[in-house]
Amino acid sequence: MSKSENFYTLLKVAREYQTRCSKAWLVGESIIFVECKEGAEIELEDAKEDMELSEELMKDANDFGTIIEMANIKNVSKEARDWYSQVQNDNPRNISVALVVESFYTRIIANFFLGFKNSRTIMKIFNEKDTAIEWLYEQLEINKNIGG
Repeated sequence: MSKSENFYTLLKVAREYQTRCSKAWLVGESIIFVECKEGAEIELEDAKEDMELSEELMKDANDFGTIIEMANIKNVSKEARDWYSQVQNDNPRNISVALVVESFYTRIIANFFLGFKNSRTIMKIFNEKDTAIEWLYEQLEINKNIGG
């Protein structure tokens, strides 16, 4: 079974959590999969709510990775972007983030996240979710092998 097949098998049995702007699943023990809701306009309070959910889902994990499917995002406010950049830099347990985009517009938003200065988290943009899944599993394995 490939890593992406394993991911989808685990996703089928994972519990869905919702915030105002997204749906999230804990896939296995070390991956958070986030899907933005249709027309999501993320404000500061939404960003805080999403990150609180992530922290709750991963409270028992030493290290984890995140896949964010960004296709449905309409807007992320400047306040939310600034807050995400600060929080992202403060969480050394989040090893890597795969951003899945489907349009030029969501690629622009994703590129903002790649611009976080001094981020401990490896981030990469993908056009295909399966490629993002494979990459994320590889990053988690690399981290495990180097003693993370």
